[in-house]
Amino acid sequence: MARCADSLSCSITSLPAAARCACRAMAEPAAPGTGVVDLALLERWLCGWSLARGVPLPRREGGGLVVEVGAPDQLRRHVFVDAGAALQACAAGIDAPRIFLKATVDSATLRAALPPRWQIESPRYLMCCDGPLPPCPPPPGYILRSGREHGALTIQLLDGAGAVAAAGKLVIKDGCAVFDQIETAAAHRRRGLGRALMAALDALACAAGVDERLLVATEAGRSLYLALGWRTLAPYATAVLAPGLPGAVTGGVLRWRVH
Repeated sequence: MARCADSLSCSITSLPAAARCACRAMAEPAAPGTGVVDLALLERWLCGWSLARGVPLPRREGGGLVVEVGAPDQLRRHVFVDAGAALQACAAGIDAPRIFLKATVDSATLRAALPPRWQIESPRYLMCCDGPLPPCPPPPGYILRSGREHGALTIQLLDGAGAVAAAGKLVIKDGCAVFDQIETAAAHRRRGLGRALMAALDALACAAGVDERLLVATEAGRSLYLALGWRTLAPYATAVLAPGLPGAVTGGVLRWRVH
């Protein structure tokens, strides 16, 4: 594998596509215990996540990243590369629900780093892909519709009645393509729509000449992305103070959830 290091004077843009993602991640020192995941890579992912939702871009603070989400069920998120002192200090200063802590560690590690009042959510995975993905047209009976929303390019697959069967977003920023909010309606699953949707989004990334592709997957979604050639960079765990638990100051009504 090609490596980027000062002694090698490696140019990322001169590498074949299959080496760019790994080479770019290695170009900057990684935090201890996180492999190729460092704060800069997380910032690239989080910028895309924010632009896809029309919320403020992340800022660096307290050894991590902060996004003021402002949603009814998520006021703010703090993102760290590990569950060390910086995350724990941040957690100690939080006593309200709807403020999320996230880190590129597994759920057990995050659980061990926090007091019992913190609730650990379902695991997710930070993934990357060297690309490009092979073309995959929509199955018969479905048509593709493209558009824009907030800072993202959008792709929707519509069924014969014009209803949205699958949809996803792509944000392109600073040579990085962030794939986000990839969803297939329950009635249309297992028909190849996910593969067709990812191929259509990836075609946009290819057209932009990006060096890096990132996404965060659920446990269920990860199998699709692995089958398409994506690789897991790190687990991505989440903690939040559940309303009504000791130490959580409640207020407001939960309406929807942003991951």
